[in-house]
Amino acid sequence: MKLSTGSHVLNTFLNGGYENDIITTIYGPSGSGKTNFCLLAAVNVAEQGKKVLLIDTEGGIAVDRVQQLTHNSQKVLQNLLFFTPVNFDEQKAIFETLRDLINEDIGLIIVDSISMLYRLELGKSDEVFEVNSALGKQISYLVEIARRKKIPVLITNQVYSDFDKRGFVKMVGGDFLKYGSKCLIELRRTEEERKLILKKHRSLPEGKELFFKIVNEGIEEI
Repeated sequence: MKLSTGSHVLNTFLNGGYENDIITTIYGPSGSGKTNFCLLAAVNVAEQGKKVLLIDTEGGIAVDRVQQLTHNSQKVLQNLLFFTPVNFDEQKAIFETLRDLINEDIGLIIVDSISMLYRLELGKSDEVFEVNSALGKQISYLVEIARRKKIPVLITNQVYSDFDKRGFVKMVGGDFLKYGSKCLIELRRTEEERKLILKKHRSLPEGKELFFKIVNEGIEEI
């Protein structure tokens, strides 16, 4: 059993959709489409009557965009449970209570993004080890929920330039996200196009690519 991505194009690309018992991390630069991928899946789950826990750390999720993706926006919005932390302490507090919020009504967990408030905290804190440890715990909570409850988890993540490899990027959070996620999807954007690259998957070949564009109804393959 897999979770529909909310897009026929993506379902075909991922051989059915997102896997239920793992973390899938979608990473890339600003404007590459990460939040759109999450909203497509969220709308699909909400339309089926399931609840979606949606942790929005960037304030980038717009109700108008949700309404574009569905003909039943009232039902969908009622099934989206928003959490909007504004600092890393609030993010930590949400994750520490996350397991208590999980029940049979929850069909999907989304964190958009896992790293924004973490980066801000690193920039102002001298306790780098403690901040990194807190992020590691948050990832472990999500891994446990996905594996025990068979609830798919979608995470978006920011990137920074890899100075050792010109033109390449690295995920913020590094190994925490790399090893905690069983599926890694990189999004790239140029002036002409957007591209999806499958960087890690349990059954599909790494390096598989999809060129796409974002439209009102979701995404279209180019």
